[in-house]
Amino acid sequence: MKRLSVQIYLTIVGSLLLVVLLGSTASRILPDGGGPGQAFRLVSENILPALPSAGADAGLQQAAIDRLQRIYQIDLALYDRQRREIASAGDPMPVLRPPDRTGSRLRGGGFPSWVVGLPDGRWIVVRNATDGWHPALNLVAFLGAIAVAVAIGAYPIVRRLTRRIERLQAGVEMLGEGDLTARVKVEGRDEIGRLAQSFNQSAERIEELVAAHRLLLANVSHELRTPLSRIRIGVEFLKRQADPQRQAALETDITELDRLIDQILLSSRLDALDDEIPRE
Repeated sequence: MKRLSVQIYLTIVGSLLLVVLLGSTASRILPDGGGPGQAFRLVSENILPALPSAGADAGLQQAAIDRLQRIYQIDLALYDRQRREIASAGDPMPVLRPPDRTGSRLRGGGFPSWVVGLPDGRWIVVRNATDGWHPALNLVAFLGAIAVAVAIGAYPIVRRLTRRIERLQAGVEMLGEGDLTARVKVEGRDEIGRLAQSFNQSAERIEELVAAHRLLLANVSHELRTPLSRIRIGVEFLKRQADPQRQAALETDITELDRLIDQILLSSRLDALDDEIPRE
């Protein structure tokens, strides 16, 4: 039997798993400015072979940086051994200072910039500026996607639970308004399903009690009507003439009527004290 608490717990766990899945997916497809490993591979495999030697003319080095920037759509800045800028292309880069080493991350200008030391002593700073996205927008988009996914995934389960509660409430209101035939559909095997089943059983018991009460009133009225009719007839005869035999019959009818009333009162008292009377 699946409890309501288990359903809610599974909803939370499923939402968390969905968050993890979206997080791993977003980390691969959303632009994040790259990392030091990506920068090292880019420089060693693509940029370094295309750069002129350290002793080449500054204009030649600038032309190479411009060409690489157009090919890979990244921001580049080339520095000499003393960390003085030789050439740059793209948006302005953060200043390279002496404490910065290979693998350092320079902040500023949107996406992070990564410092890579070249074998000839020069320095190159790489920044991936894909489509102009700012890193903060990645986090906002990621959290927004999580919120939407959790909201979409949780709504059907929550609405299913509340819809069952609403139907149960409607059944209770119908019974309270006097419709003793009101019943609710038993859905599920959790607490709400058992509550609906208990409501149906209670409503059925109430309907049976009311029907029994109506039957009792009908029987009582029939049982009382017979001796009352005999008494009424006997009283009419006594008005005409005194008859000891008829007087005795009247006393018998009165005794029978009194006995019936005592039985009705005793039955009512037993019903009222049913829980307090020990049974044998």
